[in-house]
Order: sequence, then C-alpha cells, then structure tokens
Amino acid sequence: MKTLFISDLDGTLLTSKETISAFSLENLNKLIDEEGMLFTYATARSLNSAAKACWGLRQNLPVILYNGAVVMEPWSRRMLYNNHFNREQRTFLRGLIDGAGLFPLVYSFSKEGKERVSWIRGKETEGIRRYLSRRTGDSRLNPIESPDELCEDEIFYYTCIAEKSVTDPLNAAILQREDLKTIYEQETYHTDYWCEIMPRGTSKGAAAERLARELGADKMVVFGDAPNDAEMFCAASESYAVRNADERLKQIATGEIGYSEEDSVAKFLMENLARYR
Repeated sequence: MKTLFISDLDGTLLTSKETISAFSLENLNKLIDEEGMLFTYATARSLNSAAKACWGLRQNLPVILYNGAVVMEPWSRRMLYNNHFNREQRTFLRGLIDGAGLFPLVYSFSKEGKERVSWIRGKETEGIRRYLSRRTGDSRLNPIESPDELCEDEIFYYTCIAEKSVTDPLNAAILQREDLKTIYEQETYHTDYWCEIMPRGTSKGAAAERLARELGADKMVVFGDAPNDAEMFCAASESYAVRNADERLKQIATGEIGYSEEDSVAKFLMENLARYR
C-alpha cells in the first residue's frame, strides 16, 4: 500500500503562533527523510503564507492551496492544477459584486503564470485594508484601476470582506447557482464577514483525490479541524479530527486525536506509520 498523508494547517498542524513546533518539524522531517513518508498539506492559505508558516518542513510533494483551488509544487511554484472560473461565471459575479457596491480581492494567474492578488486602488473596505496591512512586501499584491485589467487572467477565487448586512445578500444570491460555492464566515476578532467565492468543484477533497492519483497513492489519510476540511474527510480512506475541531467535523471523522497545540498530527504519525506499510 502507498499511503498519502495530508494535514490541514491552521488549527491542526500549526500552533496558535501560526508555526509548526520544533518537535513536529524534527519528527515529521525524520519520517519523510528516513521512512519515505508521503506527507503534504491542504490549506486555505496561499503558497507565500503557507510556506512562511511551514518554514523548515521538508516539502517534497505538491501542496493544496486556496481550499483546493490550486495544487502547486512549492519548490518550483509550478502550478499542477487551477480550478478557475469560466467566462460566464466571471460575468455573473462581476455584475453581482458591482451591484452590491463591493470591490473584492481577486485571486488569479496572469497569462505569464504569475500569481496575483488584485483590488481596485482607493476602494478598499476596512477589512481589505487589514488584509493588505498584514502582507506588506507580498509579491502577489497587484492594485488596479479597473477590473478590465484582469480580462486575460485565470481568476480562481474572490474574497469580499464587508459588514454582514452587505455580504448576507451576496452570499445568498451566489448559493442559488449550482456551479458556484462560498465559504462564508465572520472574521475572528472583528465584525466583518468574509464571503469567499469559488467554482462549485473547488474543495480540498477534490484536490486531494487528484493529487493522490498523480502520486499513485492507494490510500489517503487526512487531518483537520474545520468545516472546510469536511470534503477532504469524505474523500479519504481515514480521517482524524484534532480535539479542538468543529463538532460537525468530528462526527464524520474516523477518529479523534489530541489538540493541535500538543503536536498531535506528528505524534499520531510517529506511533502509527508502521501500520500503513
């Protein structure tokens, strides 16, 4: 059996400091180097953000980014998969978002393959300003004057950050479409809501299945903590929720392990890797 292990990052593999502990780094790298363990991660983060959080982790497999919208080689930044919007979806969303008076963050790849996060300069909401302030120096940032500047890009993700009274109707309208989906949550520590929009087929589960086929894995074992891990749990042979996970995720998990702050993913793999041989 060839087993692929995939972990979520925030709330699962990472500590509250948004890093992997020294203990987990040492032991995961040992399992990868000495035991040949196939290990990677699936996250809502971009590669820039994920690589910073996972600094020091041996990353010799492609990683799953943006909740499954992108699969990429972290060492070369070569994109293996990009589930982007089609032209009709883009036209619909632009009209809907414009009608709501919103100016979103737009995630895309240019025709040259450059990853970009674009927004209309001077139209930032307070939430978008907070987002940008945490990413000073990020090479992806691409302020624009008009959405027409992105007409040749492959857009795979929109993020609208605004008050609930604005994002509620937007989210409801998108959910009427069978070919689109959202992740809709309140921002931690703030009153803003994030409405993240993607094609219906985008999920960590679909990306994980695609990666497993690419690697020739017979079995997939995954770890997570949040509702956006649910489709990955359903796609996996085995799934393990950390103790701090959402109760809904625990209900569909194969089992429960310790808290994310306790190096639980690394400890599970150290104790159980032999039985997946």
